[in-house]
Amino acid sequence: MTDEEIIEAFRNKRKDDIKKAVIRPKFRLYKELLQIAVFSLLIAVTAILGSSLQAWQYTILLTVVILLFLITQTKNIILLMIFMYQRFAPKTIRAACLFTPSCSEYMRISVKKYGVFKGVNKGFRRLRRCRPPNGGLDEP
Repeated sequence: MTDEEIIEAFRNKRKDDIKKAVIRPKFRLYKELLQIAVFSLLIAVTAILGSSLQAWQYTILLTVVILLFLITQTKNIILLMIFMYQRFAPKTIRAACLFTPSCSEYMRISVKKYGVFKGVNKGFRRLRRCRPPNGGLDEP
């Protein structure tokens, strides 16, 4: 059987299963959203109040605050993007995942377990494998 035949068989089989409910664990991002809002407010306050400084001092201060924000909030921003995908992506896209747990859930678990760089790397490697004839149970 060629790759094209395998893919077509997969598509025909999945057309009936597309409408099935995609069950994802519920998790809330209130704490992460609050941290992002606080740092965004800090950046805005720095931008407003820093105008009394000289240009080079203002630039350094703003750069330090933005870098601090990015360093501390990268994990929360990535988790927020995954959450938005899981919440608002069409069911036809979310139901097409071949693995258990789904690829987005796998990346969320990997980021929480291994950190940003290793977790995102594991998640992208998993996304590359997510096509027929692969599939099945695959824990991070």
